[in-house]
Amino acid sequence: MFGSRAHAIVTLTVVIEVGIAGWVLGHGMLWLLGATLAVTAADTLWGMTRRRVLADLVGLEVALLLAMLLHADADPMFSALVAAACVAWLVRPERQPAGTD
Repeated sequence: MFGSRAHAIVTLTVVIEVGIAGWVLGHGMLWLLGATLAVTAADTLWGMTRRRVLADLVGLEVALLLAMLLHADADPMFSALVAAACVAWLVRPERQPAGTD
């Protein structure tokens, strides 16, 4: 996901904690999807600018689709599926730096 396995674990923990805080406040799914959106957008923008990986444009497009779904208050199941696509984009093996196992 990010530079190392430790960064990925910290990021996943933060997303889960934001989701838990959202559930406590009564808007859990929205907060969880929002955190997923923020992580996906940040990582793909970082990939496009710093790592110069143009393929991250697709990840940014998926993040923008999720943002539009959240803004339009779309079907929660469809929003969750798009969020799963965001997570799948972040953890695909081709994005991992070589030798960070």
